[in-house]
Amino acid sequence: MENRAYALVAGLFTLLFGVSVIAVALWLGGNAIETQQYLLVSRYPVTGLNVQAPVRFRGVTVGKVVEIRFDPLDLPNILVEVSVQTGTPLTRGTYAKLGSQGITGLSYVILDDDGKNPEPLLGEGDELARIEVRPSFMDTVTASGEELIQNANKVAGRVQALLSDENTKQLLSTLRSMDKASSRVASLATELEPVVKDAGIALKRADTLMANLDRRVDSFERAAKGADVLSETLVNESLPRLNVLLEDLQRNSRSLERLLSDLDEQPSSVVFGKSPQPPGPGEPGFGTSRGAQ
Repeated sequence: MENRAYALVAGLFTLLFGVSVIAVALWLGGNAIETQQYLLVSRYPVTGLNVQAPVRFRGVTVGKVVEIRFDPLDLPNILVEVSVQTGTPLTRGTYAKLGSQGITGLSYVILDDDGKNPEPLLGEGDELARIEVRPSFMDTVTASGEELIQNANKVAGRVQALLSDENTKQLLSTLRSMDKASSRVASLATELEPVVKDAGIALKRADTLMANLDRRVDSFERAAKGADVLSETLVNESLPRLNVLLEDLQRNSRSLERLLSDLDEQPSSVVFGKSPQPPGPGEPGFGTSRGAQ
């Protein structure tokens, strides 16, 4: 009886396990995700990228890496075939980069879109649509570091050429010449110190002379202003008085001329006075005076 019971339990367990496996298979099969293949083209190393590595579009996992191989038509190119969920909005502006997963050193694919070409990404004929792989942050840092090292090597080479034995000797000679020149300049400054003092004294004297000259100029300006006032007074007051004096002199000269004329004609007029003039035509006594004559 016990053997039959164990056999029955084992049979039931096997039957339930089989049904469970079939159910899980049907569930997984019914939820299969449709995917679409794309080809990433990279001219940069894909260090740390493996098959089955995740593919993320703007941070969302949308697929995985299927295959990694070299391009037989262009060997420097590395072709990375990826499987992406159908319906992922990839366009001709989509590009790919490699990201690093923490400290493991493994890489994954980052898909992003710059929005420059919104046309849907489709392949030509039977060929897979290609997506350009741009340099990652580490690639940029590495390239910048290499360029920096190259520039540093160039600078080191130039410094080495500049500090050659011949240039070093010439530089030392130039420094010695500069030292001698500085000594000469110091001695010349010492010699010129008395001259500078004399020049300072001369400048002080020149300042005093200029001050005196300024005072003389002020005096001259005051004298010029006084002359202007004097000339104005002469014009406004003296000249009218002089004109009156000249007019009086003219009248007196005319009176003197008449007196001299009368004395010339009648000298006796000085003693007896001036005789009256005979009456003229129309005046009283005109005819009598003519008969008397």
